Amino acid sequence: MTVLSFGQTINVLGPNLGFPGTVSRQGERVITARQVLLAAPHNINFGDPVVCVPDQGTIGGSYESVLDYVATIANLASLSKLFAGSAVREVKTQLLYPNNVVPGVQQLGYYSPGQLAEVLQRGSMTVLLSVGAPSTEDQVYTRIALNANVAAGLIGDYETNPASSTATGDLFTVNTPTATVNSTTLTLPTAYAGIQVGMLVSGPGIAPNTYVAAGTGTAGAYTAVTLSNATQQAIAAGVPITFSNLFALPGCVIRTGDVDSNSMVEITYKNRVAA
Repeated sequence: MTVLSFGQTINVLGPNLGFPGTVSRQGERVITARQVLLAAPHNINFGDPVVCVPDQGTIGGSYESVLDYVATIANLASLSKLFAGSAVREVKTQLLYPNNVVPGVQQLGYYSPGQLAEVLQRGSMTVLLSVGAPSTEDQVYTRIALNANVAAGLIGDYETNPASSTATGDLFTVNTPTATVNSTTLTLPTAYAGIQVGMLVSGPGIAPNTYVAAGTGTAGAYTAVTLSNATQQAIAAGVPITFSNLFALPGCVIRTGDVDSNSMVEITYKNRVAA
């Protein structure tokens, strides 16, 4: 007798937690709709972290993916102010049925430039985790600068538990940089291979939303870096200065620590991140 099999085999040991951008759990949630920036070079995929670009011809601002926004390095200065949450998955009319549908392969939905997109500002949802082995309540990050040593890390993704190596890591603290007050030059007596243009910089004397705008010498062995903001006080050797390829999503944590077979996790925005 021939046994016919239909559909997909579901791995009961690793069930899918949900599709990217799916709002999860009952209870409080805040979702706000705005138009996707008409000039945006890419769609906003369901689940993508987004910013709200103010007054681009649309009352209340327009949404743009973090991927597109940080492509202009100067925008790093306002990323924390304009971050708006994550695009949620909605049912949309399929006017044209795609001819490249592959059975068993997820079709990723999106909001096109000019369309109304809905973004979760507070609450829980499922997203694709690119890097990290999370536990409950771990901080969630999105990448703003590539790292050749973290091949899976993509701009505008979701990550957790970044490595702290000064040669290969994404978020690390060093104690040798020095600078005079009101200066944009941070001297590096010791060359740290991990420091590169586009990294966020923080620490005593460093203004909020400061990033590495340029480097002196050879990439991976800079003798000094140019900061996007002048120092607020003199920085002496021994003062801890932190460099990061990642942006910490405000008030956003891993909900349960469970990662399914499709690398999906549940995240929660504890506080409303945008008006």
